[in-house]
Amino acid sequence: MSNETSDPKHDQQAASHAAEPVENALDADAPKGVSRRAVLTTVGVAAGVAAVGGGGWWYWKQQNKLQVTQSWADRELALTSPSGVCEAPLIIAYEKGFFSDAGLNVSLKKTGDGEDTTAAVGSGKYVASNGIFFNYLGPIYNGTPVKLSGGLHHGCLDLYVRNDDSISQVADLKGKKIGVSKLQGSAVNFFSLDLLDAGINSSPEAKQVEWVQIEQALLPKALEDGTVDAIATSGGYLPIIEAVDAGTAKELSSNNIADGLSNNADAPCCAVVLNSDFVSQDPVTAKKLVEAWSEGSRWAGNNLEETAQIEADGNYISGTAEEALAVLKTLTFDPSPKNLREQLEPGIEKYKQTGFLNSDVDPSVLADKVFVDLDFDY
Repeated sequence: MSNETSDPKHDQQAASHAAEPVENALDADAPKGVSRRAVLTTVGVAAGVAAVGGGGWWYWKQQNKLQVTQSWADRELALTSPSGVCEAPLIIAYEKGFFSDAGLNVSLKKTGDGEDTTAAVGSGKYVASNGIFFNYLGPIYNGTPVKLSGGLHHGCLDLYVRNDDSISQVADLKGKKIGVSKLQGSAVNFFSLDLLDAGINSSPEAKQVEWVQIEQALLPKALEDGTVDAIATSGGYLPIIEAVDAGTAKELSSNNIADGLSNNADAPCCAVVLNSDFVSQDPVTAKKLVEAWSEGSRWAGNNLEETAQIEADGNYISGTAEEALAVLKTLTFDPSPKNLREQLEPGIEKYKQTGFLNSDVDPSVLADKVFVDLDFDY
């Protein structure tokens, strides 16, 4: 997970199935003109509505719930460029032509060092990005105009300790130091939930654990030499995976549902985040974008070796295809907008207890504000 956002608490204080056919939507991007068939269809539908009353109107409304008020179909859609192995869904959707097959003109744009990608998507600099949904709760609560649509996979986030008898469960981390590459990032947000389950208040003010910021490349060494007692990583990180394979480190928790290590792993990582103007003005094009992205996730999950080779050959990663494959094998590719929506309310309710989100937040209200329903059936 490469695109980190600002800390939700800081923001508050500072301020596999196919999708339902897009043709069922009212697509303003479709060819214009009136045909005899269109006229007869419209008359037929109108007659049906009149004949069955409210039920007919409900059917009409459902079939036309994605209404385009301003087309984005011919625009260049700038997405934040991938920079990590776990962004395989985006890489594959771009390289295998899933975006172009959907009629989308997608470009990948590098983000600046330290850039707040959530704010940049909200401003329209980028049409879309991706990241764990907990990162977006605070900014959206405080008015940043972005929406979440589909979860793309599980398994970006991992918590490691030395492979000795000093720490055997998350509860043993009370009073310990946890190394992270970013103090306001995905790993802190997610593993705060695991700490909460273990009866540990993860907020810096509580001083029950100490989050220590360390450059990602130095995290394995910091764990090995005892500078920290645990490290939490995002995006899959090969050196620590190799340390696990060598027996010098062990995985204590992860957000991969296949691992069964965390009670919070049902929440997907790398959800698609969309600019609000884009999705409200042209939900049809937005749906096409999310579906192509999801198709990239499905393809990657079914073709791990070729995905790793594409990532290496396209210089999306700094390592080799073999190294990328080792990381890809730690992920579960299971795109699902419905699962994301189902996880939002319980996720928000629990996340409030970490102190990183205001305690007076209404989970139902915020979930509705966060999520955009693009009429997917998976």
